[in-house]
Amino acid sequence: MASYLGWGTSAPKGVKYLSATEAQAIDSDLMGTDGAFSLDQLMELAGLSIAQAVAAVYPLGPALPLDENGIKQKRTNERVLVCCGPGNQGGDGLVAARHLFQFGYAPSVFYPKESKGEIFSRLKKQCENLSLPLIAPPALSSSSFPMAPDAQSVAFRRAVQNADIILDCVFGFSFKGPVRDPFKVVLQEFVKTDKKVVSVDIPSGWDVEKGDVDGMGFVPDALISLTAPKLGVRKYADEGRVHWLGGREMADKYQLNLPAYPGSSQVVDITVPGLAGQKKL
Repeated sequence: MASYLGWGTSAPKGVKYLSATEAQAIDSDLMGTDGAFSLDQLMELAGLSIAQAVAAVYPLGPALPLDENGIKQKRTNERVLVCCGPGNQGGDGLVAARHLFQFGYAPSVFYPKESKGEIFSRLKKQCENLSLPLIAPPALSSSSFPMAPDAQSVAFRRAVQNADIILDCVFGFSFKGPVRDPFKVVLQEFVKTDKKVVSVDIPSGWDVEKGDVDGMGFVPDALISLTAPKLGVRKYADEGRVHWLGGREMADKYQLNLPAYPGSSQVVDITVPGLAGQKKL
């Protein structure tokens, strides 16, 4: 089947869907003695893959002349709100935001909870160096300028309204429910919004093997699987919804039966035949 973007690639029959244990084993293998990757490297590769997939599914519109008042006009799909959790998934999102900026998009970053990780702090600093807007958790009450408890939620909702695309990098395949604050409001907005939502690896709030078992009701417009699809998205994929794959660093040691990546691209379209994915564009 020719893909809807004309790359002529779709998921081969029998592509392997990973359990949580298998996904964790592959990550461990990649960062072990045999794989020899560092966590930083894997985040960089994942973030680049995510940014390339977003650009493929929702291309940036052409540059427009200044309006009659000399103000820059917004390009199609330009504003991307990158929603990051405090774990490795959020780190992938921060890398993706940096690459999207380099691709010409106007990303902003929302993270509802601070991460204690040193890598996350450095990736956040890299976004700050590019002057990307950051919607951070409220300052501690001991701060000289404390924020209202709902200040971040209000700012987040405004950012959603202003965005063209929402990139869901909140929870990864290690998530275990139920969803708790401060993440509840994020997933509630994902459900309510009419903006295009792209999830990474597993839609946030879904069980990695069983899917939306808690009935979040959140179904993204597109999904970017990393390394290989996870069991929890099999039904989503089988419905023909927009589905891309990134992370070509994995050799087929685990007999994943993945498609070939085209040229130098870090992503490949694995949308299966069906109408649902076509209607999302």
